[in-house]
Amino acid sequence: MSLLLLFGPQVHALHDEKLDHFLSLSLEELMELEVTISTDTKQTLAKAPSAVTVITEEDIKATGATNLVDILESVPGIHIRANQFGFRPLIQIRGATATQTLLMVNGVSMRDLLWGFGFFWKGMPISSIDRIEIIRGPGSALFGADASAGVINVITKAAGKVSHNEVGVRSGSFDTDNGWMQYGDTLNGFDIGLTMDFYNTDGHDPQINTDAQSISDSRSDTNASLAPDKAQYGWKSEEIRFSAAYSNWRLNLDYAKHNEIETGMTGLGVLDPITKADDKRINADLFYNDSQLHPHWIVDAELRFQDYSYSSGDGFQERPPGALSEANTSGIINQMRSAERRISAEASGLYRGFQGQSIRLGTGYIWQDLYRVEQYVNSGSGADGNEIPLGSGLVDLSDTPYAFSPEKRRKIYYVFAQDIWQLATDWELTAGARYDHYSDFGNTFNPRLGLVWQSTDRLTAKLFYGRAFRPPSFQELYASTSNALPNPELKPERSETWELAFSYRLYSNLNLALNLFRYQQTDLIDDVKEPGDTVGTFTNIGEHTIHGIELEAKWQLTDNLRLSGNYTFRDQDDSAFRAFDQPEQDAYLRGDWFFLDHWNWNLQFNWIGERERRANDSRSTLDDYLIVDTTFRFFPGKNWEFATSIRNLFDEDAREYTSPNIPEGLPLPERNFYAEIRYRFNN
Repeated sequence: MSLLLLFGPQVHALHDEKLDHFLSLSLEELMELEVTISTDTKQTLAKAPSAVTVITEEDIKATGATNLVDILESVPGIHIRANQFGFRPLIQIRGATATQTLLMVNGVSMRDLLWGFGFFWKGMPISSIDRIEIIRGPGSALFGADASAGVINVITKAAGKVSHNEVGVRSGSFDTDNGWMQYGDTLNGFDIGLTMDFYNTDGHDPQINTDAQSISDSRSDTNASLAPDKAQYGWKSEEIRFSAAYSNWRLNLDYAKHNEIETGMTGLGVLDPITKADDKRINADLFYNDSQLHPHWIVDAELRFQDYSYSSGDGFQERPPGALSEANTSGIINQMRSAERRISAEASGLYRGFQGQSIRLGTGYIWQDLYRVEQYVNSGSGADGNEIPLGSGLVDLSDTPYAFSPEKRRKIYYVFAQDIWQLATDWELTAGARYDHYSDFGNTFNPRLGLVWQSTDRLTAKLFYGRAFRPPSFQELYASTSNALPNPELKPERSETWELAFSYRLYSNLNLALNLFRYQQTDLIDDVKEPGDTVGTFTNIGEHTIHGIELEAKWQLTDNLRLSGNYTFRDQDDSAFRAFDQPEQDAYLRGDWFFLDHWNWNLQFNWIGERERRANDSRSTLDDYLIVDTTFRFFPGKNWEFATSIRNLFDEDAREYTSPNIPEGLPLPERNFYAEIRYRFNN
């Protein structure tokens, strides 16, 4: 309140400027917004041949989101599931698992060779995000691997021209502190951009009354479980992103690190209070764009480098002391470290020499190298293949067949083509395909078609078809674990999607959208046990089909008040690959009210429907829940900005879906809040 009184006299009546600041774009501006994720060519959102969602920086800020994953739950068809291991967010689209979602930052895939999103992936801070472009549906025809259920591309501020200089601090529940800055300038003809973000939290540390070890104790008459106790989910991070652009060239340098990561529980659901892990990711990207080379050609080229490493520190405590045997005085410890690097190059050209057509041709090469694998254990097989006695010290498995993965390389060659053809004034056809050759499993070919009919200035209809794939991970191809054996003969998982979409502007201030989709997966990979086997072997065995409907509405009631919302229904078949951890239904409602010339009030309702259990799971259906978040933001002038946000306003006892090893489910964060101050420098 003292700060408000201090800066109250400096208020300026800048109604239009602040309205743009809080409500971002009008509905008309939103539909005419240009996106590139759908075709790698600029198109308006209304004509993009995909179900595309764009989230701007101001949209994110108004909701009070502090992390990328906080805002993604507002997108129709997307559900974020918190994993019990490290409370790692898994992005699931349209009923598919998180392995079918391609997440990119500035066009760079965040997937690694072994673990998908990264062993300790935590999302990314919103302070560095300029906008997010999302495709719901297949994207392999342009982006290649993992773009099966959807594609998310996060565009950072440093990757473009930073609009203003700013510093900010935020503090709140769970002993969370966050500070950031952004800087942009032009120096000797170079456009310079820099963002930095530093974050520290103790995590919400949910109470776990019964874990997997509790169940094991009840069967073996032991008393080793650490439950009831809290699962510890604290962590720290630092991100630095720099860019420099001159003429047709741009250089991006990114550094991201997480440390002191508390994993809370193991993958099996055993409380782990000792792990302090870390990871580090470095990216260097060089881009070239020339629109003047030829009257009909625009040429693009890129060269990228990435190095990603992680360490479990002193190790995961997979079982507590006393488990399995009294000789197990230190617990079952598993220390793991790995590092991989990726180098990629791509060149493409956009040809506009034919009337009414835009043809893009391109080719590329990706080299991936899992160049370091280290493992130290005190149980299981030793370096000589013999069983390690319980109570032994750590044994080095590095550079042996018994390490969690061999050091391997993967090489990928690909070519792609796409034609955007204006068939008539109101008809546009997009046809494209991509061919990939993988050094470890062979070839894959993925086409797509999109037909857009803008029948009136109010009604647009779209019909899409696309195929996509997910390559087997190194874990599935080469790594032996306690749960499954590898299979170097695996083929990629494949998918096929049909989609029909309608967008209707009922009035100039009311827009409605309807998406109908059919998503079929084949050659799904699962671990299969033969009679007498204690562990399974990864095999291409499954098929799964999902039908669904997505409804969206945006309503600008007045210049100062906007409502938006969506509803998703997923109808999964009853195959063994049905995703029980995702709700059949969910809904989202958001309101933004700019009032008193200086304030914005955002209110969000996020409803997740109940989730059924598997046939062999005797627990009752997991209850639905409604999370309500609210944020007030005060803008007293050109420079200062204040905000306070309450998350889970009504302290809903929301639970995440888990295996029976955690009978009560994983508690989501209770009611929490933060306060924030930003200062914008005059450029």
